[in-house]
Amino acid sequence: MKASKWNRLVLGTTVAILLLVAGVTALIDPFLHYHGPLGSLQYPLKDERYQNDGILRNFSYDAIITGTSMCQNFRTSEFDSLWDTSSVKVCYSGASFKEIDENVRRALLYRDDVKYVLRSLDSNRLNYPADKNEYEGYPTYLYDNNVFNDVYYLLNKEVIPKTIAVVNYTEAGHTTPTWDEYGSWSQYKVFGKEEVFRTWSVFEEQEEEYTLRQEDFDRIRENVQKNIIQTALENEDVTFYLFFPPYSICYWDTLVRTKQLDAQLSAEQYAVELLLEVDNIRVFSFSDHVDIISNLDNYTDALHYGEWVNSHILSWMYEGEGELTRDNYKTYFQKIQKFYSEYDFSFVEK
Repeated sequence: MKASKWNRLVLGTTVAILLLVAGVTALIDPFLHYHGPLGSLQYPLKDERYQNDGILRNFSYDAIITGTSMCQNFRTSEFDSLWDTSSVKVCYSGASFKEIDENVRRALLYRDDVKYVLRSLDSNRLNYPADKNEYEGYPTYLYDNNVFNDVYYLLNKEVIPKTIAVVNYTEAGHTTPTWDEYGSWSQYKVFGKEEVFRTWSVFEEQEEEYTLRQEDFDRIRENVQKNIIQTALENEDVTFYLFFPPYSICYWDTLVRTKQLDAQLSAEQYAVELLLEVDNIRVFSFSDHVDIISNLDNYTDALHYGEWVNSHILSWMYEGEGELTRDNYKTYFQKIQKFYSEYDFSFVEK
C-alpha cells in the first residue's frame, strides 16, 4: 500500500473515531449541555460545576435555589409547596459571591419567567474581593454559546468516562436524582457534639479587638454591589431571597475568643444596609435562633447543619420570620452583639 493511501486511511479512520466519540457524547450528553436527560437513560447528577449550567439551559423552572453547601440540603418540593413554583436547585459548594452571581445571571438569561432566586449570604465570604473565585479550572466552554469551543467537551478524554457512567448508572437500576436529592449531603453525615468537636478546635483567647478598616468596607461594598445588587437591579421582576446561614454556637465561640465578633457583625450590618436599598431584595438572618444554634445535634461541624434546619429556614422565610428591614436591622444586630458577647460558652469546651 502506498504511503499516501495509508496516510489517508489512517486520517480517515481517526476522523471517523473522533466523530463517533463526539456524536455519542452529544447524544448522551452527561453534562446536559445540549438537552435534558434522554427518556431511556438515568443521569448521576453529582458534578455541580459541570452540570449546573446545562440544568439551567435545558430544564423548565420559574424559581432557583442556589448558593454554597449551606443550600445543598434544601428541598425544592418544600419551596414549591410554599411559594407555588417549579424550582431547580443548582448549588456550588464553597463558592464565592462572584461564582454564585455568574450562575444566577446565566439562569436569568436562559429564562425570562423566573420569579424567585433563593441564595445564601455566607457571612465568611462578605469580605472577599469582588472578582474572587474559590474554584480553579471552571469548564467555561460549557458556559457560553460558542459552538467551536465545544470540542473541549465533545472530545475530552475526561468526559468519556462520564458518558459511560450514564449508561452504567442506568443499567444498575439507578434513577436520576430529584431536585430534593441533588447535591444533598445530610443523609451521609454524622451529627452531634462529638462529630462537631472532631473537626473543630477551641481557639485561644485573643487580647486585641479586630476592627474593620476602610479598605474592608470598600471591599464588602464592591463585593455586594457587583455580585448581588447589580443583578437584582437589572432584574426588577425577580424577588431575591437572601439569608445569613445559622452557623453553630462553635462559630460564635470562635468569633468571641478571637475578638472578631464586633467586626463580623459590622460587616453583616453594612452589607444589609446596602441590600435594603433595593426593593426586590429581601434579607433574612437567623442568628437569634439559639434553640437551633446551641444544639449541636443539628450540626456536623461548626458551620454545616442538617436538612431539617434547611426546612426551618424555608418556613421562616415564607412566614417573614427573621426578615431584616430598614426599621429593625439596627436593633437586630445590637441584640445579637449583646447576646453573644455575654453568652456562657463553657458548655462547648471539650
